[in-house]
Formats: sequence, C-alpha cells, structure tokens
Amino acid sequence: MAEITAALVKELREKSGAGVMDAKKALVETEGDIEKAIELLREKGMAKAAKKADRVAAEGLTGVYVDGNVAAVVEVNAETDFVAKNAQFVELVNTTAKVIAEGKPADNEEALKLTMPSGETLEEAYVNATATIGEKISFRRFALVEKTDAQAFGAYQHNGGRIGVISVVDGGDETLAKQISMHIAAMKPTVLSYTELDEQFVKDELA
Repeated sequence: MAEITAALVKELREKSGAGVMDAKKALVETEGDIEKAIELLREKGMAKAAKKADRVAAEGLTGVYVDGNVAAVVEVNAETDFVAKNAQFVELVNTTAKVIAEGKPADNEEALKLTMPSGETLEEAYVNATATIGEKISFRRFALVEKTDAQAFGAYQHNGGRIGVISVVDGGDETLAKQISMHIAAMKPTVLSYTELDEQFVKDELA
C-alpha cells in the first residue's frame, strides 16, 4: 500500500475537486491508487448529487460569451448566494456560456449533451459540481443571439453576474451596444419600442 502523503492528497484534490477529508479517505480505501480514488469519489459524488436532486436552487449567476457573430447568455442556479460566488461555480457558469455559444444547441436537452473542455457532458459536469460543491447546481436556461458583420453585440453583466444582457445594434458601434445593454439591465424593458406594447397595458399604466 502506498503511503498517503500530503502531496498525494493534494494531487487527488486538484484532479477531483474533492475536500481534504474526502480525498484522504478515498486514498485510504483504494490503497493510494489515484485513478481508483477518482472513480470512487465520482461514484460517491453521484450518490450525493442524487440526494440533492429535489432541492430548490433559487440563487445563481448569468454567463455571457461572444464567439464571432454568435453570443450566448446562460443562467445557472445554486441554493445559496454564498455558493453563487464560489470560484468553481463562476468558472462552471462561464465555461457553460462558451460551450453553448460554440455548440449552438436548439434547447436544454441538446445543451446538456454538449461536451465540456473536461471531456464530460454538460449534464455530467453539473452532477459532479453538485457533488463537489455540496449544493444542488442547476443549468436553468440559455439564449443564443446571432448578428451580421454589419452589426455589433453589446454584452453586459450587472451586479456580479446576477443580470446578463446581450443586445444587437445595426452599424457596428460596440460602445453604443454596451450602453444599450446597461440600460436594459437597469430598466428591464419588455419590448423594443412603445409601439409593441399591449394597448390594455398602456391604458392601465396611464390610468
């Protein structure tokens, strides 16, 4: 049996994202075999994630990514605001936005089948994140926006990513596009022009 050194525990933690005690216990159970320990942690993680599946994930962040003429905005939820600020969670959100922009899925079902840089599917990444972080991590929704070369994207995130906006303007003025996105984040408009407003809504507002 290999000696369970601090360096071995550190290596396992870096590869798996597990906590100190979980990593050490896995190494003891697998007699110091890193690969077997990773598999053991994955199996235990799946079980933990399954127990958290029914929890409510009400906090979260948006991720925005621009890839040429395609942009994606995603919403990812956690159970607490504390975890929503976790570096691993933030990285997952940003990576998800990138994978969505590049993969261009039609819906959530397709999105969950996309491959992450780690080699796992998006769905597997969220199960593993739930197990590692200790809260239910949920991929809620996404939107894809496309533009032409004659247009510009305005990508903006407000309040540390609590709100994410992507706008498209004709003419290629990126500064204007971003200013419009900032305005949208602040005012939360439901339409582009007043002419698109429902007549009854206007009457109620003016009453």
